[in-house]
Amino acid sequence: EGTLMVGPSSSSAEKFRWELCQNLVRYMVENNLSQVDFAKLLKVDQSRVSDIVNHRIDKVSTDKLISYNESINPKLEFKIAR
Repeated sequence: EGTLMVGPSSSSAEKFRWELCQNLVRYMVENNLSQVDFAKLLKVDQSRVSDIVNHRIDKVSTDKLISYNESINPKLEFKIAR
């Protein structure tokens, strides 16, 4: 299905979920983790990591993406900006 991108017409929630995926992918690449290894780290199926890598934001809830981000960075803080 390919990687989903967000554009000007995307909602704020979609853009936020896309950024959460992007942060996870960045971590995976910077730590040279395969999708299988990253799935073990996150304690999820490899298919879920594939959804994240391909930014399939329609298949992963915001809560789950936040949880995955917190698992790789427990000190992570989210702030709402205007």
